[in-house]
Amino acid sequence: MFKLSSFAIVAALGLSACNEEDPIPPVEKTREERVNEHMESLRGDATALGTFLFDMPKGGDLHSHTSGAITTEKLIAWGAEDGACVNTTTYVASNPCAAGSVPLSTTESDRALYDAVMSAWSMEDHPGPLLSAHQHFFDAFGKYGAVQNDTRNDDSYADILSRAGRHNQVYVELMQGFGAGTGGRLATPLFASTDVWDKATLLAKRQQLIALPDFQSALTAQAASIANTLKGTRELLGCATAQPDPGCNVDVRLLVSANRTADRTNVFGQWVYAYELAQKVPEIVGVNLVSPEENANSLAFYQDEMFALGTLDDFNDQEVGRKLVHVSLHAGELIPSVLQPQDQQHMNFHIREAVEKAHAERIGHGADVLSETAGDGAEDLLRDMHEAGVMVEICLTSNRVLLGMTGDAHPLSAYLKNKVPVALATDDSGILRGDITQEYVAAATAQGLDYKTLKMMARASLEHAFAEGDSLWARRDDFTAAVSACASDKPEQAPPSTGCEGFLAANKRASMQWKLEVQLATFERGIAP
Repeated sequence: MFKLSSFAIVAALGLSACNEEDPIPPVEKTREERVNEHMESLRGDATALGTFLFDMPKGGDLHSHTSGAITTEKLIAWGAEDGACVNTTTYVASNPCAAGSVPLSTTESDRALYDAVMSAWSMEDHPGPLLSAHQHFFDAFGKYGAVQNDTRNDDSYADILSRAGRHNQVYVELMQGFGAGTGGRLATPLFASTDVWDKATLLAKRQQLIALPDFQSALTAQAASIANTLKGTRELLGCATAQPDPGCNVDVRLLVSANRTADRTNVFGQWVYAYELAQKVPEIVGVNLVSPEENANSLAFYQDEMFALGTLDDFNDQEVGRKLVHVSLHAGELIPSVLQPQDQQHMNFHIREAVEKAHAERIGHGADVLSETAGDGAEDLLRDMHEAGVMVEICLTSNRVLLGMTGDAHPLSAYLKNKVPVALATDDSGILRGDITQEYVAAATAQGLDYKTLKMMARASLEHAFAEGDSLWARRDDFTAAVSACASDKPEQAPPSTGCEGFLAANKRASMQWKLEVQLATFERGIAP
């Protein structure tokens, strides 16, 4: 019988051991990955997913219209308190009361009237059809305008900020006219039909406009009104009390919006007013353009207005001593069915013109981006937006209700694929009967986004905020490395170092980003210790 020597046995065993693969230790998952897995486990439970996203820190809301963000219940209550009335056929409010109207206080005892006003002033119980819903939405602003008067500005801000705070946000930018119509009204008579729409002419008209006493007095009065509104807001929220409202934790900045339904000279005057008001009011950080993009005047004067805004922006940037004013523009909020056959080509160039001519740093909606054919087309535009860091304010509920865009029909996936920065926004949360959590739920469900992507969007909302100061992050839209002053600091290990604390104190945007990082770390630790 053949036997192995002891040496051979040992050698064979050694060889066998050498051939065995060493077990690979499991890679430890990051806390973010574990939270991401937790969120994925909730997809079959709508209530649990909603709670998770409600609790999630969400940064800022960069696209919110003051007039459309106020809770409709509050508008009805304020109208009743202030003695306003409502027409029971058109549901247009009046104060003083118009003939044939009834006091809004009647809604307190008449539930049917209350429900009718609610439906007329919001999208409550208004499923469509699409074009009917689209029109109903824009008509609503005019119906309750008499209720949302200047005496209720602080109430309006308190309502909006309180809701943002309760939904775990730290920043809101509000769009509002702030009396810009005065600039438009005063500008139009300064233009003659023979005037050329060029840089020299526009800057000369600007100089004439700002020299008008009525223009300057309007600026002074509006600056005082804004200061009073912000002061009153904090008082209503109880920010100096022992039990401050969550809205006290939300910083607010303002954008002056021009109304695009006027002609080009009026819109130009509104923007001149906006730039000058920004020099007087610290909280005003930018300009925008509002009202239906498909409006006849908007379409007729779109390119002229983009040129005019670019001209004013260049002037403001080049003049020594003037405060920087940012540009965010509604663009690409179009679908074929809201345009006449002869106007369909407007879906081909609005976003590109907003970016290239008007210097838009952010685009509101951008829903028709894949229809853009101007220049080298949509792919090139997306690439340019990525390289320039132009962010898109994504309003999923608004786009679903007013444009019929949801799921794969929405271009959000194209923006993400092309690494165009994006952030979720509410648009008009009052009329739309929503909130920022609703937008995150829509992003998770209708768009299938995971926690990592939602977290990136929350961070992007502050990275592209127009609040003053530098970013916390060393490279734009790269949320892996902080600036050198805070590079060694960990948000979960507060307080920050002396150097980092000094940087945060000098840069409001960075301080809000730090606050968000602390909130995210706390949130994630609670789920994945």
